[in-house]
Amino acid sequence: MSTTKKPACRSQMRRDLPVRLLPMNDSNIRFVQGKNPRATYQFTGYAVKWDSVNTYGEQFARGAFAELISQVKAQVKSVYMYYNHGWRDFVDTPIRRRIGKWVRLEEDDIGLKVTGELTANLAIAEDVKAMMAHGTIDGLSICFYPVAPMDYDEQDDRIIIKRADLYEISIVDEPSDRAARIESDHSIDAIESEADATRMLSAFGMSEAQARSFIGKLDDILHPEPSQEVESLTRALAHLEL
Repeated sequence: MSTTKKPACRSQMRRDLPVRLLPMNDSNIRFVQGKNPRATYQFTGYAVKWDSVNTYGEQFARGAFAELISQVKAQVKSVYMYYNHGWRDFVDTPIRRRIGKWVRLEEDDIGLKVTGELTANLAIAEDVKAMMAHGTIDGLSICFYPVAPMDYDEQDDRIIIKRADLYEISIVDEPSDRAARIESDHSIDAIESEADATRMLSAFGMSEAQARSFIGKLDDILHPEPSQEVESLTRALAHLEL
């Protein structure tokens, strides 16, 4: 008999704990359609927030995903992307339901911040993209392997998970952690203005001021001002009669 651990999208540790729901003041997503309709569709959001307790009474401590992130960066571990945890339907249908890939996972002061890309020209991914653009869905949900006793603390009103190993993160209709939301979406090919570029850089951790400074510096490098010597030489050459 196989002893392979199966990932759990819902914890079986406790079911009798109160739930604290956070206001959805960060649930809006921004959809930018560029000139290229086949551009890679990229978005960011928080799969976990440190100050949130999900409907199963679980709260993740900062650092819970540090080891996982290191493994992903070293390319020895993958975290998959599904819609509504569709991998569980494999027993009933041969249709694959991975809809994209996670290109960046990081911990910050807020929680586990993730950046994902939807697979272009994949029917189910295009459907999810349309729902995200319309605001029909904006939730994220993690699916993790059973947590060892040494990796969580059981308190009176919640379970604090100190270390977790993720199998996948899904875009979902309604997450168990009501604060786990997609925050923005963006595509390199959709950048058509300085404001678009600023928003995209901000999604990768830059402040608005840093993003604008970066764009200005890049513009100086790509389009340097001509020196006075060059301007003088240009004027002189313009008066030469060939």
